[in-house]
Amino acid sequence: MQKKALVVDSDYFFVEFLSELLEKRDYQVIKAYDGKEAIAKLEDLTVDILFADLVLPKVDGKQLFRFIRKKYNGSDFPMVALSGIMIENLGSLDEIGAHYFIAKGPTDKLRIKLNEFMAEIEIRPFHPPVDKKVLATNNVFPRRDAVELVKSLQFHQAVIECAAVGIIIVDTDTRIINANPAALEIVGRSSADVINCPVSEFFDNKSRAKLVEGLELVMQHKNLEKISFLTTFHSQVMNNIISPIRLADSAIGWVIVVEPVSQDNRETKIL
Repeated sequence: MQKKALVVDSDYFFVEFLSELLEKRDYQVIKAYDGKEAIAKLEDLTVDILFADLVLPKVDGKQLFRFIRKKYNGSDFPMVALSGIMIENLGSLDEIGAHYFIAKGPTDKLRIKLNEFMAEIEIRPFHPPVDKKVLATNNVFPRRDAVELVKSLQFHQAVIECAAVGIIIVDTDTRIINANPAALEIVGRSSADVINCPVSEFFDNKSRAKLVEGLELVMQHKNLEKISFLTTFHSQVMNNIISPIRLADSAIGWVIVVEPVSQDNRETKIL
């Protein structure tokens, strides 16, 4: 049976480069251009190896690797992190969650390194390596702007994760692309259970209509910055504040803030 490889990168040309290399090794290649799309692909098929860039739209590489480990109990296939930024600027492989890390470099040298890597892992059944491997081509010099971008993304993710209120980030198709620890505690689910799931699944039938109406209203009316409604999670009354995410005057999703309310504050605006 032909082996399958999932390649995830926002760079179309890199996806094509890696796909061509893998197809020559007789792999069927499945392509995804952001982490959320990769998760959707994994729900419909099994793969024999995964390559993913660490800097991805919507669901980034670290989130993707963590999702796979939790959802599939550690994963039964090699997970390879790719980046044009050296690992020293990203954290350890344990933090990243991948089994291997390959630094992007000049394509001629990277092609040699990738073929050597594939030849090595194809000769034996996969077992998660005891010592995770970092492979780099020569002459890889991380661009300063790319390093600063990663640091900025890490900072903003840290802010979201340490927030005392629940924060849920929702894509335009109403599926969740991020939820901080406070939100996960409120809904009583793990990150693997919520990523790429419709946000409506986490609200009861009575609140679901309010949620859908709120999502539609803030998306349709540019002058409406937020709207709120009350709901109950595990007997705790919560205030849900929906705000649109706008970029260059276009709505690209929503942020839902979930916070507990006291008995005295239950007169919060309700749809």
